[in-house]
Amino acid sequence: MRLGGIFFFSGILIDVEIIVLIIGFVLLHMNLGLKAILTDYLHIKKIKITLLFLIRISSIEISRYLVELLL
Repeated sequence: MRLGGIFFFSGILIDVEIIVLIIGFVLLHMNLGLKAILTDYLHIKKIKITLLFLIRISSIEISRYLVELLL
């Protein structure tokens, strides 16, 4: 009975770790993709810096909301 509980609990922890890892990779992929698009297609420096700053803020906010969702 106790051994089954330990396996069940460890399985839940492994699932949570995998979900956190996948969400981290998705956020990194989104952030790097948007930065690449902006640096390739925008040539006005002020707009590019402003949008890169907004991408950084939005990725922080999205990750904060996902952490709140998981907790």
